[in-house]
Amino acid sequence: MNEPAALRITALGNRVASMGQKVIVEVDADRTHVTLRAPFYRRSIPLRDIAFAEAHPDDGRNHGALNWFVVGRENSSGGVRLNTGDIVTSDVRRYGVVVDTMERARQIVDALRVTGH
Repeated sequence: MNEPAALRITALGNRVASMGQKVIVEVDADRTHVTLRAPFYRRSIPLRDIAFAEAHPDDGRNHGALNWFVVGRENSSGGVRLNTGDIVTSDVRRYGVVVDTMERARQIVDALRVTGH
């Protein structure tokens, strides 16, 4: 049986193309990895690799050409956008995760900081 996660945040899609879909941010119970999941996308990042994380307001709009959850590339200047905050790894991979509220964004950042990063 899997151990419960230390943190699990789920943001639901709110546009026609994303209705019923989810973005999930999960920090494992051992607090060694954060996993980002969206339709057709999954990335597990060792917490020791996270150099920076912050929560900030976001317009909630998809900034890509497609109205889909995941746009961009992790090593581009804009990074991967998982359609309110940024996660940057020590090798400068960037992930922007859009969640429903600033409180949820702060929960994610706080969970990443507990690890000492």
